[in-house]
Amino acid sequence: MLKRPLFPLTLALAVALAVALAPTALRAQSSWSNRITLGGAFGGLSGAANLNPAGTADWRLGWIGSVDGTVWLNRNVGIRASGSWAQDSLRGAVPTGRGKFNKFTYDADLVLGYPIETGSSTLTPYLLGGAGAISVHQLAASDTWSKFAGNFGAGLEYRFGRVGIRAEGRDFVYKFDRYGFDKTQHDIAWQGGLTLTF
Repeated sequence: MLKRPLFPLTLALAVALAVALAPTALRAQSSWSNRITLGGAFGGLSGAANLNPAGTADWRLGWIGSVDGTVWLNRNVGIRASGSWAQDSLRGAVPTGRGKFNKFTYDADLVLGYPIETGSSTLTPYLLGGAGAISVHQLAASDTWSKFAGNFGAGLEYRFGRVGIRAEGRDFVYKFDRYGFDKTQHDIAWQGGLTLTF
C-alpha cells in the first residue's frame, strides 16, 4: 500500500545524493572546508488550520522524520534537497475509512546561513525556503494523491568539528482538495536532529 509514494521519496534521496556529488569545479572556487552537509531529523507535525469553515475537521498532532543533503555554494548560501515521511490524523469529519494519513514530501530549498565561529565550534542560525511536492496517502485506502508544495522555515545548528546538532521549524503549504475539503493546508513541522559536514 505504501509502495507508490515511496518511489518519489527514493527519487528525492537520489537527487540529494547527486547534489552532494556535484562537480568539483563549483567547490574549487572557494577555500572553506565544509562544503557538504548531510542531515537527519525527527519531530512533530501539526496542521495549522481547520479543513472546514465550521472548525469541526482538524488535524491531530503527528510525527515527521526527514533526511537532507546541502551543497554550500559559499559560507552563507546553500542548496538543499530533502525528503520526509510524516503521519498525522484527521479529527472530526473523518472521510470513509481510517482517519490516519501518511505524507511524503520531497523538495529543493535555498538555505541562507550566518555561521558564527566560537573556537572549534560553529553556531549557525539560518533561513530556508523552496518548493517541491507532497504525496498524501490515507491508511487502508488504495489511492495516493500528490500536490505542489512550497515550504519555508528557520533553524539553528551547533557544529563541533564535522558533527552537529540542529533544531528546525518548517511550514509546508499545499492545497488539500480531497474528501469534500478545499483548503490551503499548512503542515507545521518542528524537528531536532544530527548533521555531518565534510
